[in-house]
Amino acid sequence: MKKYLVLTVLLALLATPLLAQDANYPHSRGQMPMMSQKQFPQGHNMKQGPEGRGQQMGFPFWMAEELGLTDDQIGKIDDYQDNARKVAIDVKADIDKLQIDEKNAMDDGNYKEARKIVDQIFLKKATLAKERITLKEKIDSVLTEDQNDMLKALHKMKHQGPPAKHQKLGK
Repeated sequence: MKKYLVLTVLLALLATPLLAQDANYPHSRGQMPMMSQKQFPQGHNMKQGPEGRGQQMGFPFWMAEELGLTDDQIGKIDDYQDNARKVAIDVKADIDKLQIDEKNAMDDGNYKEARKIVDQIFLKKATLAKERITLKEKIDSVLTEDQNDMLKALHKMKHQGPPAKHQKLGK
């Protein structure tokens, strides 16, 4: 009887932090929004991924204001990204299914079938890579030449890190 009482108390102690809401964390796991909306000065809502982070594929939303995008441009880019995201979700799901099939074929010792499945997986991965290229091409077609030039310059600035410490010490 004491064992059950101790076990119950331990479970209650362990479960309490899991049930508690942290005031600094806005959403519990089950309530995390899939897409949030960010308001831009033009009045258009542009979708962003979980917790306001930008998408992996596509346009860097934080640059929309600096580039001076019109509502029409934002709408087109948003639509292109939505479609690309849907394709990516489907292709990634297919890859996951194929990886399960590959594991099963390997477990069964059917190496010929496993090789065929690996080929299919890499064709799906190539489809994802080509989809990213297509999305970039569509976004570039929406932007003006000046906006494209500014976008490239902003990307270069973003990817340049702070100067290396050893360069400062040597001077």
